[in-house]
Amino acid sequence: MRLTYLKLIVTVFFWGSNFAAGKIAVQSFGPYVTAFLRFSIGATLLMLMLYKQERKLPIISVEQLKWAAISGILGVVLYNLSFFIGIQYMPTVRASLIVAFSPITITLGSAIFFGEKVTLLKWLGILISIAGAMLVIVRGDFSNLLAQSTWGIGEGFILGAVISWTAYTLTAKLALKAMPALTLSAFSAFIGCLLLFIPAWQHQLFERMATAPWQAYVSVIYMGAAATALGFIWYYDAVRLIGVTKSAIIGNLTPVFAVLIAVSFLGEKLTVPTIIGGILVLLGILLTSRK
Repeated sequence: MRLTYLKLIVTVFFWGSNFAAGKIAVQSFGPYVTAFLRFSIGATLLMLMLYKQERKLPIISVEQLKWAAISGILGVVLYNLSFFIGIQYMPTVRASLIVAFSPITITLGSAIFFGEKVTLLKWLGILISIAGAMLVIVRGDFSNLLAQSTWGIGEGFILGAVISWTAYTLTAKLALKAMPALTLSAFSAFIGCLLLFIPAWQHQLFERMATAPWQAYVSVIYMGAAATALGFIWYYDAVRLIGVTKSAIIGNLTPVFAVLIAVSFLGEKLTVPTIIGGILVLLGILLTSRK
């Protein structure tokens, strides 16, 4: 059991470090090529894992293909393009704390579309997280809430990433009724990779690959292998062995790792409003995820 917790914490570290790795990769590859290369690696490894588990690549039905395509569009194409474009224009510390707001939007979406009950404690957690996220976005001054300078390109795309990930997670609840988790992830990653090829090619895929430094290649390999493929396996192992709630709570450490790495290795500054806002976001998520 200790090994399960250790692997889960390492997985969460992978996800947290994904912000810094993405920041490094997009400087050379740009967002479109970065997204394509990440899922070229991730989809290949997930397909190999699926082949090893099933001892063949399963033939999926038209219904399953539909859900895999929806998941690929929402969770691979839209989320990753929004994410990689967004972190080009804003510090990874702020981006990670805004993305950390996703569990709250997922909770609200589950209540609206699936009729899941939202208790008073969950509403309290939602309100606290909203306050924390807004504090991070306005940089500690709520008088800037409607200012044009507050809502830049980066904030817009990162909020787009939150919306697309929420939609992906909600549709996954339906998709997982039609097919196993690994099958869904492998095929959605593969379809997403195919869809990402055209915009990557239009944004100088081969020219960027020819001139990119080794650090950029290490970053996309790391994101594809560790944060995508290996992270999937270890996370779902943890869900199976210790349950969804405990796994989700530990998963909430993702922005903590993201902030620590950004400050330590990218030299980003950690302001007081960011710290307070981050604490409020995490506190709200913990209240929302309590049974």
